[in-house]
Amino acid sequence: MVAQYAFGASFINTFLTSYASQSMQAQRIVVEEGQNAKVRYESILRNGRNEIVNVLAPMPFEWALIDGKTYVIEDGEMRLSPVSIVDIEQRFIELLSSATATTAIATQNVIYQGEPSIQINLITRNSTYVGILSEGSMILKFIKVQRNDGSISMIYTQIAPISVNYFNKILNSFKVYNATPDTVEMVVWQLISNLSNVNVMSMKINDVIFTVVSGMMSPQNNAVCYIFKMDSKVSPESLVNQFKAQGYNSIAVKYNNLYVVVATNGKTDELKAWISKVFTNK
Repeated sequence: MVAQYAFGASFINTFLTSYASQSMQAQRIVVEEGQNAKVRYESILRNGRNEIVNVLAPMPFEWALIDGKTYVIEDGEMRLSPVSIVDIEQRFIELLSSATATTAIATQNVIYQGEPSIQINLITRNSTYVGILSEGSMILKFIKVQRNDGSISMIYTQIAPISVNYFNKILNSFKVYNATPDTVEMVVWQLISNLSNVNVMSMKINDVIFTVVSGMMSPQNNAVCYIFKMDSKVSPESLVNQFKAQGYNSIAVKYNNLYVVVATNGKTDELKAWISKVFTNK
């Protein structure tokens, strides 16, 4: 039996209330399918909508979402992330929380991993979400989001309850810094988020500091990005022309007080679309 939003609104509210009171430790697998397929293995601690996520593989990385802000964790320190880190679970919860009568939401009873469960389907203009939670505990076990450019699935493999005190003890063990990251760092992170096989380096030429980010825009096309301050008296057009003279397509972008010169062996239209994606999602 499928219940449309008008019928299921009460259930959605019950689930959101339950979610906000849950504290757990869990293991999960995140599978990204599309042009750049990826698989991540993560360990998490969650208390309500606050969470600490430890990416175990393929590349170790730890981050946290605390009171709506995302942090990077390293050497016992939490620093504001240069760009917001997107978690499809929290995005799913956010969409459910802000849903209106025109939002397409439906629920249905299913069996998931042999257990009576509830499936929530949520459709937005650009994506379709499917979430499956245990009927008894109201704990999310599976989430998938489908977009035009691919899909992301999050599958929980182990879940165990923890106390709020335990979560707070772990959280309080970190030294928290809320200083705003500088613009170069923000741009580097945005580029890293949209490239694979990334390398980052810094170099100084004639007293001008360049940050260079290189990687793959797609399985076929590589890219290199030179980042430098506008007041450094370096002509971005000159760099663009140098890349073009070597047979690359290249474009210069202004970002706050920075120039970002991007060059690729791909087509110009693909480069423009990629740049639009990178700097629209900043």
